Amino acid sequence: MDRRAALAEGALDYVLSHGLIGLSLRPLAAALGTSDRMLIYHFGGKDELITELVSLANARLAEGMPPAEPEPETVADLVRYAWRAVNESGIAGVGRLYLELCALSMGEPERWRPAHRRLREPWLVMLRGGLGELGARPDRVATLADLVLDTIDGLLLDRMVSGDAARTDAAAEAFVDLLQGCRHGTPRSRPRAQPEAAGRPEPEP
Repeated sequence: MDRRAALAEGALDYVLSHGLIGLSLRPLAAALGTSDRMLIYHFGGKDELITELVSLANARLAEGMPPAEPEPETVADLVRYAWRAVNESGIAGVGRLYLELCALSMGEPERWRPAHRRLREPWLVMLRGGLGELGARPDRVATLADLVLDTIDGLLLDRMVSGDAARTDAAAEAFVDLLQGCRHGTPRSRPRAQPEAAGRPEPEP
């Protein structure tokens, strides 16, 4: 591994442990046994370094994604798999990085949204592909993938803030139950409500 790659790996480990918000090159460089000038030399600046870290985080996600065993046979199975995947210990820190990018994107959208989208895209690709294979309507696949990922994002944030794994697991399972009450994301049609009998004239004998 060359020096630049080694610094990127170490920087990602540091960010996953200490967080991205408030990241400063000088303490990061000290933790890596180098100088902030060397980080700038290798990466060009803080924003460029973070771009590199997002790409590396996505690579780690791909490597650390648990196998879907057995293969999902329903949309509910797919959502259970996605929820389990984001909570695997090997990639849990990437979830924190993602949520921090969400927060940063609210304050400085031009600066941070591209990195946020890059970290989000692999999950959307996985969900869109899975939903398509499971027979979701083609015109609904993208919207359903957004719905699933946004719900998982919210539950993941709640889990990290509250530390209540049991409650957020139960909420994720309740979301799965809602999906099971739908057909490929399209609500089942309900019988049209009959008019109230009260006030209707009785039929003549």
